[in-house]
Amino acid sequence: MKFKFLMAALAVASLSTLSVQAQVLGAITAAPMTAKTGEAVTITANIDVINSNYCGFVVGFGDGTFQDAVSDISNATPLLLTHSYAKAGTYHVTLGGKNVQSHPNCGGNERAVDISVTDAGKPAAAAKPGAMKAVDVCGTGWKLSGKLNAKTGAFTCTAKAGTALPSAKPECKGDLSYFENVKKGQYGCKP
Repeated sequence: MKFKFLMAALAVASLSTLSVQAQVLGAITAAPMTAKTGEAVTITANIDVINSNYCGFVVGFGDGTFQDAVSDISNATPLLLTHSYAKAGTYHVTLGGKNVQSHPNCGGNERAVDISVTDAGKPAAAAKPGAMKAVDVCGTGWKLSGKLNAKTGAFTCTAKAGTALPSAKPECKGDLSYFENVKKGQYGCKP
């Protein structure tokens, strides 16, 4: 009888030790929460790391597309993903455990966030050369650095390093070339 009790106690202790060492699904967030069609949305998927274990998970974007990922010593979390939506609507973005690349499921309940996407409408008519204004140049979340060169059309837009670039790239006129530098948070047209 004592032997059976001792074995049961050891089994319970082993199970509680395993659950303490597992990684579990953390919060999932989106920015912006309301976007326009074609606009990049940044999804942040968090895994609560306990004792440097590893696990697999999947992000469902709510439009029928998914992204598998793993959390381990060589794959830091949170995982940052960008996604854009082609149609207006409400999208239920999920974070769930999944066996990925021999990594077992991350533990915990599925996490979710809802994103509202509105129709971007018709694109604005192309401006005549020299008629473009500074407010028309940079995308949402970006600011014009310095001045728009009215003569050549050269400009630089800046934002916080790592900010998602606008999905629609500007058309550079004349001899200007498009450039972008995500690490510095810059894009624009230059000679």
